[in-house]
Parts: sequence; C-alpha cells; structure tokens
Amino acid sequence: MIKISADSQIPEIENQLEEYFNAEFSLKLFSSDKLSNNDLKDIDILIVRSTLLVNQSLCEGTSISYVASATAGIDHLDVSYLESQNIGWSYAPGCNTSSVIHYVMTVFGELIKDGLFNVRQSIGILGYGNIGKRLYMLLKALNFEVYACDPFLTDPELVNLDRVLECDLLTIHVPLSIEGPHPTFNLINQSHKKILSNKILINTSRGEIVSEDFLSESQDLIYIADVWKNEPNPELSVVKKAYIATPHIAGYSEEGKLNGAKMIVEKCAKKFKCLKHNSYDSNSFKKWPHGLQNIVGDIHGLSFPLSLFNSELDIRSISDSFKALSAKNLEDGFKDLRANHPQRHDFNSYSFNGINKFDEELDLRFFDYLRGA
Repeated sequence: MIKISADSQIPEIENQLEEYFNAEFSLKLFSSDKLSNNDLKDIDILIVRSTLLVNQSLCEGTSISYVASATAGIDHLDVSYLESQNIGWSYAPGCNTSSVIHYVMTVFGELIKDGLFNVRQSIGILGYGNIGKRLYMLLKALNFEVYACDPFLTDPELVNLDRVLECDLLTIHVPLSIEGPHPTFNLINQSHKKILSNKILINTSRGEIVSEDFLSESQDLIYIADVWKNEPNPELSVVKKAYIATPHIAGYSEEGKLNGAKMIVEKCAKKFKCLKHNSYDSNSFKKWPHGLQNIVGDIHGLSFPLSLFNSELDIRSISDSFKALSAKNLEDGFKDLRANHPQRHDFNSYSFNGINKFDEELDLRFFDYLRGA
C-alpha cells in the first residue's frame, strides 16, 4: 500500500488519487500550519502547497520518497536537500496560468475604469514563460501595444528590459531566483525609481522580486500586488500603500487549483508505476452566467471587456478586506482570506456562443482565441 499525506486545502485530492491511481493507497490529510516531522514517519508521498516549507527539519527520519507540490513555483521546496536524500519531487508549472492572467486582466479593467490607464497606452511584460507568453498573445488579440522580455529566450517577439521599462504599465511574471546569470531577487529596485515614475507596476510573481525599499521611497508609482515578502505576515505599510492589494490569490481559481492537483497526482502515479490508462480530462465549456450583453457593453464603453473578468473576480472587495487588516490580525487575516477565497472560474472555461446577437459587427476572433488562452 502506498501511504500518502496531503494538504487538506488541495481540492478533490482524494477523487484525483482514485481517478489516476491503479494501486491501493491510504490518505491522511493535514493542515500545513500544524504538520510536524512526527506526522510523516511512515509516509511514502507528501503532497503540499506553497504554504509548507519542505526541508530537512520536516523530512529527516521519515520514509518519504516523493514530494509533490500542487503549485506553479518551488521556492518552498528545499530541492538541494531532497535530491541529496534521493527524494523525488515534482510540481505543477503552468497549472494556474489562466487564473493569474484572469487576475491581471481584471486589474487592467479596474485601472481603465478608474481612468488610470487606457487602451492606447503600452504594456510591458517581464518574463515570457507559461503566463507571460499567453498574456502577451491575449493582449495582442485585444490590439494592445505590448512588449515582453526574457533574458533566457531568443524568441523574435521579445525586446530587451530597457524597452519594457519604458512602457506605461509593467507586469511581472518571472520566478524568484537568488543566483545565476539573471537573478530576480530585487529585480525592480531603487535604480528604477526615475524610469518608473508615474507608472503602474503589477506583481503576481513573488514579493521579493520588487524591493520594499524602492516601494517605500516611490511616491508616484501605482503598485498592484498579490505577493509579498514574508508571507503570511507582510509589511503592513507596503500592503496599505498598494493601489490594489490581495493575499496571494491570483492563481486561486477553481481550475487553477484543480489543475495543480491533477498534474501532480498524475506525476505521482507515473513515479510509482500505477497510472490508470482510462484517466481523462474534460474540456467542456460552461455557459457564461453573467449576461453576454454586459461584455459587449464594456467593449463599446471602455474598449475593454471588463465584465468578462470582474464578473468572476471581485478584486476590489478582496483588496478592501485585506487592506483593512491591522498589524495584530494581519497574519491570521491573510490566511483566512486565502482559505476562504470566493469560488471563481477562469475566463477560458466558458462558452460565449451567441454573443454576436448583441452586436453583429463584433470581432469574434478574440472570443475564439479565449478558449485556447
């Protein structure tokens, strides 16, 4: 029997194991803030989220042979230690791509609605991986002036960092790295104070990528952030200074969380040579429930389909709740807002059939593109 311990907040984890595992297994669920080394003594597979630091103190003396993280990032995994102990590991890159893009597009819409940004201004994307590239293509489909940079790639679409920094709005989609030829720790810092004056910066990657000293000194930067240094107890002054602040929920759509669970369970099953051959994914689209005419109205009124994104994600309400926290209840409030994030679906999980009846001249190519975004 394969003994598995998994974070209780990973959606449908037991159903996914039954769907993909062609072997007998036992499952113990845990809360990441209460898990200890003693709880893992006889466990074969540990399935986690980004809220748990997986290192020597957690794993030493246990029987863990495989760690799987239902996340797009791995900075909570001590990969060097795991590999030194011959403990296999995996994660779910790209699992929440559409969810993060949905968040960023919601932010764009809020900024346009508030008169702080318009569709004729330029957008710069730092990072051209799973999220950056698909965001770039989506913005191109909406006829935005958009530029992207990534020092690790040679794609002809890419420009250099200096060109991206010249844009009116910057959005960050890079992993956190301390070492290597292009480290991203404090990638945006005091040296960018002048060039980012009176601009907009969106960070959905990691808090440490943007220097807090830079943020504290900047008086005319519009900063939107979903990620923070020292989560779940970030610097309150930085949170309150942000124009929109959310508690690391950009990737928290139903599809984003479920995709992560599916990806890592399948990898676990392959690792233990027990993958069912009849496991499958459903690609059916749901009917749009919020009124197609609202999307058409936004396209005409704002030149941007705001309701396509904010109908599912009330980012203002989340930001207001987060910024209302005090220093005394910040850490608990951060965790609570994440754990109780309202159910929402990605924009590309819906069908928009019939939208042209509200405007026969509507360019449907964008909506066709959405389904593959």
